[in-house]
Amino acid sequence: MRKVLVCIALLLALAVGAAADERPLPVAAFPSVAAGEYHGNRNSRIFHRPGCRYYNCKHCVVVFVSRQAALEAGFRPCKVCKP
Repeated sequence: MRKVLVCIALLLALAVGAAADERPLPVAAFPSVAAGEYHGNRNSRIFHRPGCRYYNCKHCVVVFVSRQAALEAGFRPCKVCKP
């Protein structure tokens, strides 16, 4: 089910037509997807694992189902939790 939501979010991001220099986020801030494995900070483009002190920051609204998904979206790992 989670993979289906990720695919839907990707398709929606592509359908909106992001600018060429702007990378679409793989999973938007949908409350139904809030149980993801990693949280990404939209401003800094850093992602965190559960248990990190920055995992629930107010700008961490991008949810990734895997570490690889976060890396492919152009996010870098947090230097505190090292996901």
